[in-house]
Amino acid sequence: MRFDGVRKEYAGSVAVDDLSLAVREHELLVLVGPSGCGKSTTLRMANRLVEPTAGRIVLGDEDVTDVDPVALRRRIGYVIQNVGLFPHRTVAQNVATVPGLLGWDRRRTRERVTELLALVGLDPDRYARRWPHELSGGERQRVGVARALATDPPVLLMDEPFGAVDPVGRARLQQEFARLQRELGTTVMMVTHDIDEAVRMADRVAVLSRGAHLEQLAPPLEVVARPASAAVADLVGRGRTARLLALGRLEPSDLDDAGAATRPGGTRDAPATAGAGTGRTLRLGAELGDVVTALTDAAGASGGGAVPVLDASGHVVGAASAQTVVRALHRLTSGGPAAG
Repeated sequence: MRFDGVRKEYAGSVAVDDLSLAVREHELLVLVGPSGCGKSTTLRMANRLVEPTAGRIVLGDEDVTDVDPVALRRRIGYVIQNVGLFPHRTVAQNVATVPGLLGWDRRRTRERVTELLALVGLDPDRYARRWPHELSGGERQRVGVARALATDPPVLLMDEPFGAVDPVGRARLQQEFARLQRELGTTVMMVTHDIDEAVRMADRVAVLSRGAHLEQLAPPLEVVARPASAAVADLVGRGRTARLLALGRLEPSDLDDAGAATRPGGTRDAPATAGAGTGRTLRLGAELGDVVTALTDAAGASGGGAVPVLDASGHVVGAASAQTVVRALHRLTSGGPAAG
C-alpha cells in the first residue's frame, strides 16, 4: 500500500498534510505519535472510512478512490481498540461476517471459522457458540483479529488494537499477534500511541508529528538508538536505554578478550573469572538485556566476573562484562549498524 501526497482537511483544519509513505508487502508497519497527529486519520483513509481531500492511496496497482468503498472494506481487514463485535451474534457468527457478505457456502465458512479460532488461540469447541459478553477483553480482541483475517485480506489495518486490554494480557496479545503475522505474512499497518508497543512489534516504525508529518521511518532499533529529530527523541523519552537493551544484540566488537573469563574482576585488558563459577554462557547475537541478566547472576554467585561468549559452533570467542554492555550501547547510539 502506498500513500502519495495524501492530504486531509476538516473545515479548514489540516489533519494530514502531504503524506507520502509506502507499506511494504508482508511487513508490520506501525504508525506512532502524539494524540492528534493524524495517525488514525491516515489509517482510516486506507479503507475510505475517511475520504482523502487530495493525493492518491494505492493498494497493489489500484487507486482505492476508484473502488467501491464497501467492496474495498470487505477486502481489507480492520481491527479497532474496542473490537466492535456484534453482541447479538455468537463468536462463530462474528468471525463469519465477511464470508457471509461475500456469499461463501456454509461448509467453507465453518471450516474457515474453525481454522481461524484455533489460529488465534481459541478452542473452537469451547468458543464458537459463546456470546461476546461471555468473553474477557483479550478473548474479544482475538475474535476481532480472527474476523479481520477471515477472507485472507492483502492488508490488515489495526487502530490501537490492544489498548483496552489489561497490561499482562496486552503483552501476551502483542507477542502472539507478532508471531501470527510472521506466520501468515499478512501486510499490517497499525496505529498506536505507545512507543514500547511500536518498537516491540514493528518491522518498521513511522514516527509522525502534527499534520502526519513523517519525522522518521526506520526499523525500531534505529528509531530508538538514533532519533532523527527532537520530536522522535522526545517520544522515545527516558526509557531509551531499557529499550536499547531489549532491541540491541551482542556483536563481536563488544566483547572482552576470551581471557577475560579466567581471572576475577577482569575487563578487556584484565581477565576475570568465567561466569563467576555459575557455568553461565552467552551466545553472539544475544539480547543485551540477557547479557545484563547473565552478569547480574554472575555477580550474585561470587561477587562479580565476566561471562564467556560462544559462537554458533559453541567455541568461546570472548567474554561479556559490564564494559561489554557499555561498548554495545555506544556502538548503537554512535552510528554503527543498527539492523532491526
